[in-house]
Amino acid sequence: MLLIFIVKGIFPFGQESFLRTDLYHQYAPFLREFQAKLQSFSSLNYSFNIGLGVNFTSLIAYYLASPLNFFVILFPKGLVVEYISYLIILKIALSGMTASIYLRKHFQKNGLFAVLFSMLYALSGYVAAYSWNVMWLDCIFLFPLILLGLEELMDEGKPVLYTVSLALAILSNYYISIMICLFLILYFVSRLFYAAVTDVRDLGRQTGRFALYSLLSGIMAGILLLPAFFALRLTASASISFPKTLIQYFSIIDMMARLFPFVETEQGLKHWPNIYAGTLSLFILPLYYKNPAIQKKKKIIYAAFMLFFFMSFSVNALNFIWHGFHYPNSLPARQSFIFIFLLIMQGAEWFLKRKTSAKKDLSFALFLSFSFVILCQKLITEEAFHWSVFYLTLLFLFLFYLLFYLEKRGMEVRITETLLIALCFVELSINMAVTSVPTTSRAAYLEGSKESSKILKELRREDSGFYRFIREDAKTKDDGALMQYHSASVFSSTAYGDMSDWYTELGMEASTNAYSINGASPLMKSLLGIKYEILKKEPKHAEDKGLSYLSGVGEYRLYENHFALPLAYLLSKKELDTFDLHAGNPALVQNSISTALGAEDIFTTILGKMDSSSYYFTVEKSSEIYVYVNNDKVKEVKAILPGDEKNFEHVDRGYFLSLGYLEAGTEVELKSLTTGENMDATVYSFSYEVLGEITDMLSGRAMELDKWRDGYVKGKITAGSDAVLFTSIPYDPGWKVKVDGKRIETEKSFSAFLGIPLTAGDHEIEMRFVPEGYYLGILFSIGAILFFV
Repeated sequence: MLLIFIVKGIFPFGQESFLRTDLYHQYAPFLREFQAKLQSFSSLNYSFNIGLGVNFTSLIAYYLASPLNFFVILFPKGLVVEYISYLIILKIALSGMTASIYLRKHFQKNGLFAVLFSMLYALSGYVAAYSWNVMWLDCIFLFPLILLGLEELMDEGKPVLYTVSLALAILSNYYISIMICLFLILYFVSRLFYAAVTDVRDLGRQTGRFALYSLLSGIMAGILLLPAFFALRLTASASISFPKTLIQYFSIIDMMARLFPFVETEQGLKHWPNIYAGTLSLFILPLYYKNPAIQKKKKIIYAAFMLFFFMSFSVNALNFIWHGFHYPNSLPARQSFIFIFLLIMQGAEWFLKRKTSAKKDLSFALFLSFSFVILCQKLITEEAFHWSVFYLTLLFLFLFYLLFYLEKRGMEVRITETLLIALCFVELSINMAVTSVPTTSRAAYLEGSKESSKILKELRREDSGFYRFIREDAKTKDDGALMQYHSASVFSSTAYGDMSDWYTELGMEASTNAYSINGASPLMKSLLGIKYEILKKEPKHAEDKGLSYLSGVGEYRLYENHFALPLAYLLSKKELDTFDLHAGNPALVQNSISTALGAEDIFTTILGKMDSSSYYFTVEKSSEIYVYVNNDKVKEVKAILPGDEKNFEHVDRGYFLSLGYLEAGTEVELKSLTTGENMDATVYSFSYEVLGEITDMLSGRAMELDKWRDGYVKGKITAGSDAVLFTSIPYDPGWKVKVDGKRIETEKSFSAFLGIPLTAGDHEIEMRFVPEGYYLGILFSIGAILFFV
């Protein structure tokens, strides 16, 4: 893997980086936030740098709980991307090491066979597809130790390795651990069957030990597991809807073809499992079942496992169960590393007993595997299979056959094993190079980071208050974590479901596990406390928009938004009840806010005409223009302006399309780029005059902040009458609030935000965040460890 990094010019061997998909958008930013918290001794329970504010403990549990992540504290902030990239190499190496340990202990043999088959596990198709998913890799390298520990528990009554390794896996990534735990139940039952345990007392003793130490492992991880459980109930994935009908995605032949080398890995929504484990595994598979030295009962167990896993990959209900009673949102068959390990276990056993296989068995295996490849070449039309895949598979099958054949003819065993390792190394390395490790420009990812950091540093000297930021050229929705500023966007599996819905209704981009400031109107920026913006171009009519230039570094310019509202301000019950989150479209919802606050509509409709895939309108009055696309099947839109064009993607997510400040008389064409879909849209102009009225009124109701930090806010306010202190903080039961020293119950305001009911009078407010289940989880972990010791 290191060699591939060098060849591909990944820093410091070039100017590329290994960032891709979620590693680019989530893991690197989150690790940077984690590093900053460790280095500054900040709270690990909460962060205002992500999505208006998030339960950081739940985010750690899902993304950052690997013990190896703590070493990031030793590295400078500018090398976080490199730390996480080379951490991947380390974890892959650990996967090979633990697989080798398992194979040596399980088969009670030393030798090169362990090196050979552990390499197949560490550089498998699963790793090729998901190596960038660094948070899963701890479970991958711990899995062989967990199996070894279970065998020691059952055979020798030793619980230490099993309990500790399983607890570490659950702590490191509870999601993949769900799949490991499901398999452990099956593996435990299979070993009982293999050992033919019939004595009731022995069966009870084995089952009791297995249940006890499995449960202890889970309780040991309670410090993160329990808070994560409560936090997940607030996400969009909290509900479970079991499939009502059974569906098969594909045939066993189609799935087995994924054992071929150089097949493009699947990371999308097509459900294909990534089960490649070297062509050697494919060649050995028929030899394993034909070998007379291997017990029939063991062959039956492995055959049953193989069939069950093929069903799990292909049948929707089993797929649903394996993934924690949810369908995976891309990245399919996440349990396939277990299937791969079963493959190499079979391969390793045959390899150690290969002397009992005759030369004709080798010929049979070659004929069978050749026939299967030729059949697949005829039947399979998937784009993932380049035509060369079949010929190269045949070539490697023949080379493996040739080495075993020459060994039968007298070639030294040591030479055979050495050549096999070399051949597998070449194949696996090429497969990893062509199906994995894409690169992206390191400079492009870090573009503007130094300039933005300098601007932020200077600003904090001038303004020590609480405020949120947006960057015009943000690389990810989690740039607040990456660049260390309070943001209003997030992309995370732990994102608040209610907040995602709220963003959608108000015209901002959102999905199941993300919400973004993209599409935000000036009113939304004000309500969410966006006080500063870093822009690369001077905005038109900045003064009318309430923006004033403060400073600049290079091409980056800092502007202050004078319409920004503070963190918390008073709203009456009547005002909150009048807000209509489901008024019909974002403009109507925002109009309901402005009218509830006693102002006029903040959005005014501009009439136009629709002509099939285009919509035409003319700006009546110079103003900020927004478009809401009524046809939710339109995914891409092009706005054609005089001398300019703007393209919008993911329009089907229902966010406002901001065309910017346009002069009166400007003619605009909106064109649907989605084939066969009409450009049905409504166009609105925005009123800064109304916005000024609203912000002037609400600023007069603001709470005065005395102290604040991640997970803690203290201030004072005077309420003229009974009201709700509305905060632009996502609602979470973890917020514990005291008013005048007395604990009160918070409430959910405007369907998604933290609200604090107040009576008339002067009040001191103290807010502290403690994740639900946090202290109980600590007690569980300590208790389980003490009981185990």
